[in-house]
Amino acid sequence: MSNKTDIRLVQLNNYIRPALEENKSKDWVFNGKNNSFYQYIIDRNNGSPTNGAINNSYTNLIYGRGLFKKTGSLSDWTKFVSMIRPREIRKICTDFQLFGEASIQTEPKRGAKELPSLYHIPKQKVVPQLEDDDGVINGYWYSKDWSEYRKKKNEPEYFTSFGTNLKENEIFCIKPYKAGKDYFPDPDYLAGIPYAEMEEEIANYYVSHIKNGLSFGYIINIPDGNSLSATEKDELESKIKSKLTGSSNAGRFILSFNGGEAEITVTPLQVNDAHKQWSYLTEEARQQILTSHLCTSTSLVGVSTTSGFSSTADEMKEAREQLMINVIAPKQNYIIEALEEIAQAYELNLELGFKPLVKEVKQVKTELTTRLQCSTNTDLDAFLELGEDEDLDTYDLIDEIEVDYEEEVKLQLASTGVARPNANSSQDGEDFIVRYKYVGNPSPQRDFCKAMMSASKIYRKEDILALSEKVVNAGWGAGGSNTYSIWLYKGGGSCHHKWNRVIYLKKGKTVDVNSPLAEIISTSEARRRGMKLETNDTLVSVEPRNMVNNGFLKPRG
Repeated sequence: MSNKTDIRLVQLNNYIRPALEENKSKDWVFNGKNNSFYQYIIDRNNGSPTNGAINNSYTNLIYGRGLFKKTGSLSDWTKFVSMIRPREIRKICTDFQLFGEASIQTEPKRGAKELPSLYHIPKQKVVPQLEDDDGVINGYWYSKDWSEYRKKKNEPEYFTSFGTNLKENEIFCIKPYKAGKDYFPDPDYLAGIPYAEMEEEIANYYVSHIKNGLSFGYIINIPDGNSLSATEKDELESKIKSKLTGSSNAGRFILSFNGGEAEITVTPLQVNDAHKQWSYLTEEARQQILTSHLCTSTSLVGVSTTSGFSSTADEMKEAREQLMINVIAPKQNYIIEALEEIAQAYELNLELGFKPLVKEVKQVKTELTTRLQCSTNTDLDAFLELGEDEDLDTYDLIDEIEVDYEEEVKLQLASTGVARPNANSSQDGEDFIVRYKYVGNPSPQRDFCKAMMSASKIYRKEDILALSEKVVNAGWGAGGSNTYSIWLYKGGGSCHHKWNRVIYLKKGKTVDVNSPLAEIISTSEARRRGMKLETNDTLVSVEPRNMVNNGFLKPRG
């Protein structure tokens, strides 16, 4: 029996980027084995504090405060917002940031001329069809779980690429071009993913290191190990490795197969300055993750640093501006271009944009100045506070029209239930709310109109009528008095503004105001269903400059 000692050093696993898997018999392409690379990206996002913080912050910056219409008709915009809900757009932004791509499903409605609904599809559940001879991807496959796609509940379903047949369910893939990436563009921070895994492993190591009594690793002596065959040694090593390796066991171990009849011993390796090594790696991982995301300042993810700036606020301001220009705006453009392309396919001509998460400093100062100019007018301030922001997460905007007498209302309705007007406004119903918006010249000169346009709110009719007894625009009443009907005469003589009525339908109620199959109901029927469309004076929708005497309530001397 030999007393020669056999010593083996067991290392941790290395990071390997999974390869594409083309399956010609199934006619699809996987991003890693069973499309697993997406889950790997998700795990690195959830496990790495720095990577997760950056992705969450960037997603919020991309979406901002939601979409808005830059150019195009109000009618086209109304149709578009009926096709896709804000939460679906936010999900699209999340996927695009995390994976570098995103998928949208179009779901046609029954009517031949009805607009479809647009939905986000989780990117990890969609794989492309193999390219044809011209290098074109003609469709996509969807499965709830590609790791078990052979199970009936996960059976793949095929969808054509968007534009093939608008009458069928289709998938639009937002996929930026990247050299050598025909199927999957990969996230732009791909080079930083190994460091995200390193950061995750280091965190696990720290916890396990403490639990293991601050031991760096172990030497395991196996008595009479030389009597074992090479196969038996391999099996023993494999079993120990499966139990002990990985960050949860704080390092690596050494197997020593001894000769003779020595006892099994486990000797911890004590390294007094191990914390210095891991501190360096922690900082290195964080820096490389930031670099891969083109994040020039750690303050953007909540970490203060010493720099040439006078304060963290200055650093964040400069870094945010550069980030928006060089990183966020290009990602927004990919998403916007995709949504505009889909809209164009249905003859909706729109130029879209994302409202910035934080208003520009100049805009904030302008609004603040306007409010300060009117700050002595407590009645106007109180009225502005009564205004509401549009809640398009809860309601669909189904109509914005000039206030008029009795008119037909065009709505495609599901069951609306019994009308139970609530306390919000006498015009509201169970499924509808009716508000009024101050519209007209976007750059007014009068303080009252500046405040109203700057507030950008919607109001109940009752609150607007109540202004007739309050001093909100002094000197524009009859004979130079301080009170008059804001409802009828807005900002006074020669004012370029008016009130528009806006009608909102609660989410979940079927509505398509442009469908030829839409149900035409009269105002009286609309009232029965909960809409309190009162007959308003025609002057409400007329700018004072277009009224008799230019809307002046006293002769001009």
